[in-house]
Amino acid sequence: MILSIPIKTYFYFGLLVAMLCAGLSLVNKGGFAWPSGHKLSEQAVAVLSSRAEQTTTTKKSFVNLNVPFIPEVADGRWLPPWSNACEEASIIMVEQFYLGVAPRNRTEEQNLMLPLFDWEVKEFGSHSDTDAARTARIINEFSSFEATVVTEPNLEVIKAELAAGRPVFSFHYGYGLNNPLLRFRRGGSSYHVSVLVGYDEAKKEFLMNDTGQPKGLDWRYTYATILSTLHDFDHKRHAADGPPVVLFTRPKQLVRAPGSGRIYLVQDGAKRRVLSPAVFKKYRISWAAVKTISPEELTALPDGEVFK
Repeated sequence: MILSIPIKTYFYFGLLVAMLCAGLSLVNKGGFAWPSGHKLSEQAVAVLSSRAEQTTTTKKSFVNLNVPFIPEVADGRWLPPWSNACEEASIIMVEQFYLGVAPRNRTEEQNLMLPLFDWEVKEFGSHSDTDAARTARIINEFSSFEATVVTEPNLEVIKAELAAGRPVFSFHYGYGLNNPLLRFRRGGSSYHVSVLVGYDEAKKEFLMNDTGQPKGLDWRYTYATILSTLHDFDHKRHAADGPPVVLFTRPKQLVRAPGSGRIYLVQDGAKRRVLSPAVFKKYRISWAAVKTISPEELTALPDGEVFK
């Protein structure tokens, strides 16, 4: 399931936190009471609460996450499937970041990307021009990390995610980036997906691992350029002119007690027992994602449905 959170929700959540810090209570039997009577779902509250707890309150002037760089085309030959692989390259970059590893060569990069193409063709009928919702599905159902669709993001929430150590997927009308090194098919949509890995407040620039060029590591675009070109892909019009959208990310929470072979996926505040090792292969989850926690922490989590 994909949770899409409008940016207004982040505003209201920030307002709630500020009021709570001032000693005002906004909680009643009906849940969180928002301005104009707006109420968030319990799931949205949980997601935002979790992010608020994980996000540093210290303002950072410079952030550059050590996300390994993977170009969609590394050898200069713009041939299928690599000529339409910016989404897949972005997914593998962020997954490898959360796992704390990096592909050793181009062959390994391609071997990591190939299963994504097959999964997309099976689920969507194509692996080209994968929009934000579909990209989030790939991540949530076929990778070792998670993604949340965020519509109409502003500068500060994107910077907050990066400052908290979480890379951000960005979706663009590519021509608007004004980068002569990016290649787009004549008459095509110029849709482009990459990963924001940091920012430089002094220069008002984002740092991006730009999949569209072989030397796109930490490529710099101004804040204004990134924000003005954010557009999801619209499959009906076959154009990169949809609403501004990004994906916020975090690693999947896979845990076990010390010395135990029983593994759980922590999701929506509950622990889901992983049925068998075959589940890891089915969902393309890396064993490196499993963390050990204390028996007390594990017991404190309520049981959810078996993950199979």
